[in-house]
Amino acid sequence: MVNEALTYEADKRVFPDPDDQRLDVFKEGWRKANNGEEYGENAHSELSWHNLGWRLGKLFGETSEEMKDEMYMWSVKQQREESGH
Repeated sequence: MVNEALTYEADKRVFPDPDDQRLDVFKEGWRKANNGEEYGENAHSELSWHNLGWRLGKLFGETSEEMKDEMYMWSVKQQREESGH
């Protein structure tokens, strides 16, 4: 289970724009994980904002909205640093 949450073959996340809804997509994935929804094997091969939220939701469970926001912003920062943007 933890291995599925941490591995992927391709990062398909799009860089967030200030006006986009990626935070909402991320939180929706987190909500689905907390509701017990499972993803198929193919979802684990690519990383998206939705399934990143799901993966973190599986690892951390239900948390405050502030913590989800913080995890999302940390993920955006890590993505930018890794890509050199």
